[in-house]
This record gives sequence, C-alpha cells and structure tokens, in this order.
Amino acid sequence: MNLFENKKYYNKDEFDKLSYEIQKELFLKIRMWVPDVDEETKYNKDKYKKVIIKKIEEICAYACSGHIPSQDYMGYIYKRGFDDFFPINYKRSIEWNIISASNLSKIAPQKMKAFMNPAVDMIIYSPRWSQIIRYNDLNLSNYFWFLSQYVCDILYKELSLNPVEMAKKELIEEDTNERRARIFFDRFRDRSVEQAIEVLEKQLPENMEEVEEEGVGEDLLKDEKGNKKGADDIFVDPDIEDI
Repeated sequence: MNLFENKKYYNKDEFDKLSYEIQKELFLKIRMWVPDVDEETKYNKDKYKKVIIKKIEEICAYACSGHIPSQDYMGYIYKRGFDDFFPINYKRSIEWNIISASNLSKIAPQKMKAFMNPAVDMIIYSPRWSQIIRYNDLNLSNYFWFLSQYVCDILYKELSLNPVEMAKKELIEEDTNERRARIFFDRFRDRSVEQAIEVLEKQLPENMEEVEEEGVGEDLLKDEKGNKKGADDIFVDPDIEDI
C-alpha cells in the first residue's frame, strides 16, 4: 500500500495541512483494507485469523514508526476489537488516540468526543477565552480540533507516551474495563487542561486589548448565516463518531 510509504503522513506539520476529509479517507482506506481477503481465506477460520493478525501487526509497526493514519487505526481497532481473536483494550485505544491527536490528526479528536468535550468546555469558559479565540484565529470549523490537539500534546508528555515504546508491548492484550481506563485518563486530562489554559494565556500579547465577553463564545458557534450550532451538530460523522 502506497499509503504507508508517503512521507507526508509521518510529518505532523505536513499532515496538519490535510483537510478532515482527506485524513478520514486515509483512515478508512486502512480500515477497509484489513478485512479485505480472498474467498478461500475468508472461509478458513485459522487462515483468516492469521491473515488479519498479520495485517494489524503491519499497521501497528507503521504506527510505531510514526505513520499517523496507522495511529488513528490502532486507536480504532483497540476500541472495537476484531472478531473473537483480537480483543478490546480500552487503555491502549485511548493511548493511541492521544498519540495521533498530538501528531495533529483531526480524526482522533472526533473519535474521543466524549473524552475531549469536557476539556474543550473548560477552556471555553476560561477568563481570557475571547482573546484566545482571536489570537489563534479560531472559528466554528477549527476550534474543537485545535483545542483537542493542544490538550493531547500535553497529555502525550504527561503520560510519557512514545510510539517506539508502544512497539515493545504485546499486540494482543485484553483490557475491557472501560470505567477504570476513563477514570485514569480523566485525571490526566483535567490536569493537562489547566496547563493548556496557562500556556494559551501566556502566549497572548500583553497589550492585547480586552473585548466584551458577552456574545463572543456564542459567535464562535454560529455558522455563516448566523445560525447557532453546538459541537454535536457540527462534528457528527457516522463513519467516525463513537468508535
């Protein structure tokens, strides 16, 4: 697959230039490639298992070497599992999603909406939010990704995550305790949000003039026609959401 050989997909700054639609297409290509096997393999359970595991191993190797679409896929497959031979691992799923989001994936925040929404809300209600909006040129189409990626970059460091180190872990390792994983990562997320707000405020120029707070947050959530929309209205994607 040429998808794995494109150097752009290993460079976060280059990858960030790709639209959500293109990033989604790359992720879906990998997702569709995994179960794509010939008829003989499909109906031979042992052979099917070996082929699928080999494909996931290959994707994991690319993810560990820095391939961002593969990192998106690993976050997906550990959340979903595959058949009865590749088990769910909630902790690993969140780790990979944080890694890919820190590499400026737009897909990862979408997959972590329930996890990231409280973080985004905390930043939106911070005292200097109106200035943060203007300084970072945030709007309806980019604020969720920008803030989620920002928090995940701090989470990445706080959790000492490293794609190379992920390669040392067993590929198949079950962990179906979602509640335990959520509690663990929620604590780190909330601390990371506090750091994010502090850094975002420090970046603001000292002479940046204050603006009226009233209506600023609401304006962010309006489309070009002035209709108010919430994040759940904007970022609904049946191919990506809640996976």
